Amino acid sequence: MECYFKRKFASTTSSSDNVGSSSSRDVGISRDAGISRDVDSSKESELQDIFANLIADPGLRPQMLDYDLNIRDEVQRAYLQKGPCQPKDHTFPQTNLSGYNRRFNVKWFDEFDWLEYSFSKDTAFCLYCYLFKSNFRIGQGCSDTFIEMGFRNWKKKDKIRQHVGAVGSVYNQSRQYCVDLMNQKQHIRTVLIKQSEQARIDYCICLTSSLDCVRFLLRQGLPFRGHDESDT
Repeated sequence: MECYFKRKFASTTSSSDNVGSSSSRDVGISRDAGISRDVDSSKESELQDIFANLIADPGLRPQMLDYDLNIRDEVQRAYLQKGPCQPKDHTFPQTNLSGYNRRFNVKWFDEFDWLEYSFSKDTAFCLYCYLFKSNFRIGQGCSDTFIEMGFRNWKKKDKIRQHVGAVGSVYNQSRQYCVDLMNQKQHIRTVLIKQSEQARIDYCICLTSSLDCVRFLLRQGLPFRGHDESDT
């Protein structure tokens, strides 16, 4: 190391320099903390605006990919808490299919808890697949029928059952994603909140001390090794 770095020795000037560098570092940390607070405040404001204008009609909702990745979990959770759009008192319009007037059957809501109905498009959608379509590719069995275009072939109820599919279908995987998302015990944010304020302070102290040690060793050209592994 001696051939690459010149060893520095302590002096009165270096002591004052260290004070200055420490002050500038504190200013930098404060500035970063201020920026972080501004970002959190902006994110919270955006979420509040989205929650206040959460669109119930599945035919008018923006796609989940249109939401920022950092807030997508909160938006998905809000839709799950709101529940599927199931207007059971609505008078469903009739559509002529192969010479017969057919319409959406309100009893399907009781049989398929994931089923949604769009007033604007007179079509049916799947809440679970809408929320987690972005986790799949079209080639993986992911269809747009119950997500973007909507289902309206009212004479073929079997198509609704077929959407559920086998155990590993896109629908069943999406449903499991919803269960996991709503399970607060598994949510990473809940785990982090369990840490006490003192634990976070202690962690910041250890991290700052480690960075100071690394900075000192780099400036002095000293090797990253030692013999004392005690807590102090």
